[in-house]
Amino acid sequence: MINVLDSHIIHTFLNPKSVAVIGASKNPLKGGNRIVNNLVNNKFNGKVYPINPNAEGEIYGLKFVPSILNIEENVDIAIFYVPNQMIPDLLRECIQKGIKGAIIEASGFEEVGEIGLHLRDEIKEITDDFQKVHIVGPNCMGLTRIDGDSKSENKGGFFSSFGVFSHYYRGNIAIISQSGMLNGGYLMHIFSSYPKIGFRYSISIGNKMDLGENEFLEYLIDDPTVNVIAVYLESFKEPRRFLELCNKARVRQNKTIILVKGGISQLGQKAAHSHTGTLAENERLINALIKQAGVIQANSFHELFQYARTFSMIYTTKKKFPVKGNASMIAGSGGAGTITADLTHKHNLDFPLLTKESYEVLLDVFPEWMPPNKFSLVDIWPAMEKAMMNNVNPQKVTARVYKALINDDKIEGVFNMLFCSKLYREFNDLTDIIELLRNNPKPFFFWLIGDKREVEKTSRFLSEHDIPDFPSLEDMVKNFEILVQEAKNKNNFKSSDTIQS
Repeated sequence: MINVLDSHIIHTFLNPKSVAVIGASKNPLKGGNRIVNNLVNNKFNGKVYPINPNAEGEIYGLKFVPSILNIEENVDIAIFYVPNQMIPDLLRECIQKGIKGAIIEASGFEEVGEIGLHLRDEIKEITDDFQKVHIVGPNCMGLTRIDGDSKSENKGGFFSSFGVFSHYYRGNIAIISQSGMLNGGYLMHIFSSYPKIGFRYSISIGNKMDLGENEFLEYLIDDPTVNVIAVYLESFKEPRRFLELCNKARVRQNKTIILVKGGISQLGQKAAHSHTGTLAENERLINALIKQAGVIQANSFHELFQYARTFSMIYTTKKKFPVKGNASMIAGSGGAGTITADLTHKHNLDFPLLTKESYEVLLDVFPEWMPPNKFSLVDIWPAMEKAMMNNVNPQKVTARVYKALINDDKIEGVFNMLFCSKLYREFNDLTDIIELLRNNPKPFFFWLIGDKREVEKTSRFLSEHDIPDFPSLEDMVKNFEILVQEAKNKNNFKSSDTIQS
C-alpha cells in the first residue's frame, strides 16, 4: 500500500517531468535505445537523460550521461533496462539522487527462482521496504500515457516501453496488465486491428514487487479521462482491496472494469509462475472474488479488447445501457436472422413483440406477399425488393425501419447485418442515416460481411462515428449481453443495503 505522504506517486509515475533511462544504448536493437526513441519521437514534454557510462556522444539528439549522479537537475523517474545484477548498485545511486520512482523493465527476479528472490529481497532492503523509492515492475514493459493521436499536432504523452509506438489514438480506455505485451506488441496489434480504437494509459506492472494493480486502479477510477479499465492479472496482490475498488467503480456511472484472469487452471498456474513468479491461487476462491467484484469477465485477450472497444464507444456516444436485454435485428438474410435469434436466446436476451406503431411502419414498407414478423426480427430483403419494383430509393426504406425501431419503447438496441460490396452500395450506404444511428440513445451493432476492402472501408466509417462492428454474429450478441450485465451490476449494487456512500 502507498503511504499517505506518497499519495501522489502514481500521478508522478504517469506524468513525470523528467526521466533518466539507465541502460540507454546507441544500438537500435537494444531496449535501452528503443525506450529513448519512444520518449523522443512521441514528443515527451519533459527532460530525458540517457544514462550509460560506456557510451559517448548523443542518442536522438540527447547527450549521454555516465551516471544519474552527474545530473544537476531533479529527476522524477528512472527507467532501468540493464542486467538484473546491476540494479541494486544503480538503485542506491538513484536513492542518493532523490528520484521519486523507478520502473524496472529487466527480468530475472521471482520468476527465475532463488537468485531472483535474493535480488528482490536485496532491493526491498535497499529501499527500506519501498519507503525510500517506489518501484513499478520488475519484468515489465513500462508505462504509457497518450495525450494525442500519433498523427495530430498535439501528439505526445509518456511512452516508456521498449516497444516503439508509431501509430496510436488517444481514447478513454486504460490497461493494467501483468503481461508486458499489452504495452507492446499486442497493443500495436490492437491499434492496427480496430480502426480508431483509443487508449489513455497502458500500465505494465510485471511482478509487482511494490506497486500493483490496486494502486493504479484507484488512480484510474478517479481519472475523469478514463471510462473503461481493461485488466489482465495472474495474481491478486490484496484481494480485499481489489474488491473494494471494484465496488467503488460500480457506483460510478461512467466506469467499467473488464478482467481477464490468467492462471486459473493448474497448467495455467505453472505458466504464470514461470512468467511473473506468481504463486498458485485457489480457483474456487478466485472465481468467487471475481463474481463478488461485479466486473465484466473476459476469457481471452480478444474478448478483453473487443469488450473494451464496445464500452468505449457506448460511453463516448452516451448511449443508454440495455437493462432487459430486448434487442432487434435487421438482416438481409433469413438464415442470419435465425442464427442470431438462437444466439440471442443463448445469451439470455430476447426479440420482443413490436409495438402496434412499429409494426404498422413495417407493414407499409413490406410487400403483401411477404409480411414482416410481429416480433423484432426484421428480414428486410422483401422490403428492398418492393422498393426497387416501385422505383423507391432503398435507403429511404431502411431509414424508416431504423426510425421505427428507435421509437419502439420495447427495444433497447439494434443488431444489423450488412453485406459490403461495390455492387450493393446503394443498399448499404449508411451516410444519410449515420447521425440517426449515432445520436439516438440506443446501441447499434453491425455484423459486416462481403468484399474485404468494402468491409474494412465500412468498418472505418462506423468507427469514425463510434459505432461498433463485429466479425461474427456471436461476437455481436455477446457484446450486447455484457452491456446488460454491466447495467445489472450497477443497478443491483446501488439497490443493495450494503452500499456505503
